[in-house]
Amino acid sequence: MSVKNVRDHQIMHVQAEDIYPVAEEYFLKTARFDRNNEKHMRMWSRALEIYDELRDKAELKAVYRYMVPDKKEGKNLFFQDVSIVCNAFELLSLENIKGAYFYLLTAGRVHTDSDQLVDQLYSDVWGTSLVDALRQKVGEHIFSVESKRETPGVLSEPFGPGYYGMPLEQTSEIFRIIDPSLVNVYLSTGGMMVPQKSVTGLYLSVKDGTQLPPLSCESCIGGTFGCAFCNRSGIK
Repeated sequence: MSVKNVRDHQIMHVQAEDIYPVAEEYFLKTARFDRNNEKHMRMWSRALEIYDELRDKAELKAVYRYMVPDKKEGKNLFFQDVSIVCNAFELLSLENIKGAYFYLLTAGRVHTDSDQLVDQLYSDVWGTSLVDALRQKVGEHIFSVESKRETPGVLSEPFGPGYYGMPLEQTSEIFRIIDPSLVNVYLSTGGMMVPQKSVTGLYLSVKDGTQLPPLSCESCIGGTFGCAFCNRSGIK
């Protein structure tokens, strides 16, 4: 893995072999392959052939940028002139937030040339598995960076569009903070990231981790009252 600084952004390049063991576990879990099942192992053999094809196509890259918020209003955190909205931010005080690591990662254009449906399915699962493994690798790196600060904070789970009640439209706002062109990612006219196997979000560094929402809230779709409703109602 290599890391370099470009205009306040840290760019990471990761080799497939560095994250393959984790990606393999993600794939096997998603495909529900049983290593003790002979039929599953024949299917696994084909899946490995598809991985060999994708490995040379994958461009595993990530970019992240650390920023300190200027102000907070309800579920809005402001970074210079950009407002990042997330229901979970309602639970936090500005005084508790030390900073945020905004990140974007991509596996590149990973897809098979095969026209067989099962091969295309394996290709899609491998792409997602590589992205999940890459996000874990990037998260470990950011945790390491934070731990080396003079006064390290407590890092949150990753927030992002579709998680913890953050609207999907926030992708375009995050892209005003980090430059997606540094890892060859862009938004389509429909607001989707291209390449498809890309993920963006942020980690918050806080002084008091007890204000952070629990992991069980990760898949919350949010609502009109957001986290304030759950907090008042005692919902866990």
